[in-house]
Amino acid sequence: MAAPLSVPPPNQRLFDPDASIVLVGCRGAGKRTLGFIGAMHLRRRLVTEDYYFEQVTGVSRGHFLAQYGGEAFARRNAEVFRQMLENNRRRCIIECGMSSFSEDAQVALRAYSESHPVIYVHREREQILRFLDAADADQLLRADQSHRQCANLEYYNLYDPYRGRSSATGSNGDSGSSGTNSPGEHQNGAYGSLRNTSANGNSNGNGQSTQSHPLAGSSSRLFYAKEDFTRFLDLLREQPWRKQWSESPFSLNALPPEFRAYSYILRLRLSDLLNMELEMEDFEARGDCVELIIDHWPEDMMSVIARQVALIRRKLAVPIIYSVEEKPREERTRPQEERDRVDTELYELGLRLNVEYLSLDLFRNNDIVSHVLSRRGRTNIIGSFWYPGLTAPQWSSSILVQEYERARALGCNVVRIVRFCTGGSPADEPLKFKARVAQIVPDPKPPLVVYDYSLLGIRLPLQGRIMNPVKHPDMPNRRDHLASVATTKSAMQMQFQRGMADALQFYTIGSRISYSMSPALHTAAYAFCGMSHTFQPAECSTIDDLKNLFLSTSSHGNSTFGGATLASPFKMAIRPYLKLESQHAAALGAVNVILPMRGQPDTLIEHVKTRNRAGQCSEFYGDNTDWSSIYKCIQRALSPRNVVQPSRTTALVIGAGGMARAAIYALIRLGCRHIFIYNRTPHNAVDVATHFNNWAQSQGQTSSAATAATSGTSTPTTIANGALPAVVGSSSNKLCHVLGSMSDPWPAEFQQPTMIVSCVPALNTDGSPAAAFEMPRQWLNSPTGGVVVELAYDPLITPLVAQMQTLRDTVQPAWVIIDGLEVVSEMAIEAFELMTDRMAPKRLMRSVCRQAWDQQQRGMSTNSSYTLSTPALTDSMTDGP
Repeated sequence: MAAPLSVPPPNQRLFDPDASIVLVGCRGAGKRTLGFIGAMHLRRRLVTEDYYFEQVTGVSRGHFLAQYGGEAFARRNAEVFRQMLENNRRRCIIECGMSSFSEDAQVALRAYSESHPVIYVHREREQILRFLDAADADQLLRADQSHRQCANLEYYNLYDPYRGRSSATGSNGDSGSSGTNSPGEHQNGAYGSLRNTSANGNSNGNGQSTQSHPLAGSSSRLFYAKEDFTRFLDLLREQPWRKQWSESPFSLNALPPEFRAYSYILRLRLSDLLNMELEMEDFEARGDCVELIIDHWPEDMMSVIARQVALIRRKLAVPIIYSVEEKPREERTRPQEERDRVDTELYELGLRLNVEYLSLDLFRNNDIVSHVLSRRGRTNIIGSFWYPGLTAPQWSSSILVQEYERARALGCNVVRIVRFCTGGSPADEPLKFKARVAQIVPDPKPPLVVYDYSLLGIRLPLQGRIMNPVKHPDMPNRRDHLASVATTKSAMQMQFQRGMADALQFYTIGSRISYSMSPALHTAAYAFCGMSHTFQPAECSTIDDLKNLFLSTSSHGNSTFGGATLASPFKMAIRPYLKLESQHAAALGAVNVILPMRGQPDTLIEHVKTRNRAGQCSEFYGDNTDWSSIYKCIQRALSPRNVVQPSRTTALVIGAGGMARAAIYALIRLGCRHIFIYNRTPHNAVDVATHFNNWAQSQGQTSSAATAATSGTSTPTTIANGALPAVVGSSSNKLCHVLGSMSDPWPAEFQQPTMIVSCVPALNTDGSPAAAFEMPRQWLNSPTGGVVVELAYDPLITPLVAQMQTLRDTVQPAWVIIDGLEVVSEMAIEAFELMTDRMAPKRLMRSVCRQAWDQQQRGMSTNSSYTLSTPALTDSMTDGP
């Protein structure tokens, strides 16, 4: 028997960041829509095979075939296909048509895949059949499987039936959902101007015009497909957490699970997922990542697994650990040759699906281990050692240290050692083993996960701090003893019981916050997660009030202060008392979440990992979730038809206060470079516009990079005839413009706005009702509709919401309306995650928000609303008594 592999092979699946990306697959799979989404996200040209052929030959494929015959067409088509790949090697998204079914094309694609991502796109059979002729459908679908042999990545384009428009009545942010429908994908007329476009919407310099809108023939209801596919593309380039850490280090995903203070793996078996009564949404916030265990071999196995990965990504939005079980319980015994062959294919599938983690059993033969390591790409490898029998070595054995060092030498990102034990084994041995490894193995060391398990599950739910296995409380355990007892909630409760976490006091603080629904939302989330924290409103109006509450080390509440959300008048006044603030808070000059920094020693990562711990605190961290809640609401609702194109997309913000600043920052982060501001006091709008124009110029984010580069000074914003003089000049380097009057026409040089945010408060600063606001009709002529965000929610149906509902129902159905409660829910969700380092139960919090508002309207206390008339959703998302 060969010695175990100890030297890693070269990683063959790392691509140049600018390498072009190729999409292949059957007609109807949604390649063109995904291509457009990808091109806009990465700011690349979209090259389509049909149009490229016409550009090269001067005639369409159909005309060429009719004129020269099948043999000449096949020969010329193969030449053009190779030319298309060769001439577009960098910064393109290439969408292949039916040519990719030919042997010549697949040979070219296999060679291309050695240096470029080639993504096989497929979806549910019944969805593809909608776009195929019945006579040749089966033959095409069989031939489609050959794309796996010439692609190095795989994307399952999940279809999710549309469930209705987002509206102000009862919307919870999940009301609209659709996969990438492609009714125009094979109808050239709908894409006559798309076929070779640059991502900024202009000509690409080769005569490829983009005058009409690219998705004119496609669905406008793609609320989730773009999130799925852009996340997939981001994982090809780098680990997304690195950017989040630099921008907002206390945000939930700023640290991967293996580096957090505590983290939990939700174990889901393929055999259970295919036969369960639960919905995928029921697993929300049940773990920091999901381990998908392949323990079953159904018919059409590769597509079944790919669909489950897509479902987890869409419904749960957590990192995926992909595992292949060699000898699953209740399955037939496979010969060794079959095991090695099939499991190599299964491991390869996990890598092709671009999962965040792959658990590699390092006891498998060298060929399997070498294959996985050579094809790992940017997937993190968890080097796993499983000892399932009674002959497992003791934790004191040097063998286990040697296994850890071998995994380290192979370049594994995480090492996991799991052993079956009997009751006679000391419970603290795994912790002693970790201490020994930390002492004798030199740095750098990959994180180490160790635990014992028995027939009743893991011996102690908290044997280690990271990647502890847990289950859903209602999930069966026919095949999995490893996580048969612990849930995330029970593990969290144990943390508090053992003093590993402390009960802290959280607040919402401001001069008028008695109406706040935050306590109801946070308290419901604490109960769901098994946390002993409390959350209450605190009426404060001066910094001295905050010093007495928590800010001073001598205050009674300092040592148990967990964090607070801040309202007026503290968003700017608190900044001098902060040790550190996020990049976003610094850009906005405002903070609405404050956290204690209790880390010892004084390193940032230690501060991040000491959330949920008590102790005296003299330093604080500030962040801003006002902008990000608006950002996420717009991003979720904005269809690909209105995807942000920096050179063209226009937005409108109503108001000039703190929330207007947050809205503008959110729009800038979305990529918008033409933002108009209207305020009934125009000079306040001028001040806001000037602030962001100067800031954007300093950041190199102006609407015209050339103008910004040559402009050495910043100039104030002024108003002329209702708009800035800059409006009339396409070379302006201004991001923000001011509209002086509601009677003004929309500036003809700019597109009608497709993103509108109303920041008009429900109450004036003196507590009196604010004036009702409706949009001037001449500013609502976007032919593709758009998104309207109303931040006020008292009343919920404001005059603007009522106006937009009427417009949507009678004139333009493509408008999506986001009411104030949806934004409030998003703010609470983000604040909860910042303050606790736990994933928020989003559906529960959104439901409680609606219920709390209803009860508030009936004069009931929001502080107890989460315990009253508990909705069915809450019942389905709790761990039981």
